[in-house]
Amino acid sequence: MLRPLLLAIPMLLATAAHAQTLSGKLEDPSLRRKVQLVYVEKFDGKVEAPKAPAVVTQRGNVYLPHVLPMVAGTQVVFKSEDPELHNVYARGEKRVLFNDAVLPKMQTQPKTLTETGVVHLSCNVHKEMSAYIVVLQNPFFTTPQKDGTFTISGLPAGTYAVRIWGEGLSEEQLKTTFKLTVGGAS
Repeated sequence: MLRPLLLAIPMLLATAAHAQTLSGKLEDPSLRRKVQLVYVEKFDGKVEAPKAPAVVTQRGNVYLPHVLPMVAGTQVVFKSEDPELHNVYARGEKRVLFNDAVLPKMQTQPKTLTETGVVHLSCNVHKEMSAYIVVLQNPFFTTPQKDGTFTISGLPAGTYAVRIWGEGLSEEQLKTTFKLTVGGAS
């Protein structure tokens, strides 16, 4: 059962008059190894993608970072630091998004990811290469610490659905939503 694993989530600390900080801890040690992202599923306020593109680097036949959370509408650039040819085969949950070559010591043209969901990255040339971009609706996300603690800052008062993501989580765990009220919202 997943619910007892996040018992500490509702700890809230005020950081400013209109912003709240959501702090918590993943209680189950086995879950801590699998959860790579804690995020607010939907935010009703205005959300803008950052102007600067996110960067995924190919180095030593590895994608860095292995998991890249980002807001929908953000551009992403793929750079290679390797001396050999790579490609970026990007597959969304229902379709291939793109399949671009990345020349040695070069970068791709920016790609804008507008659909929320998980994008799996691989390389057809080097089968061991694998990474994920998690495209989210809003910027309220974080990576938990090794001890399971996490903090999401800047949330306005309100009720939110909080979820977890990790490549080793079950479908049931990925679909679980935790409804939390932050600040003085009713």
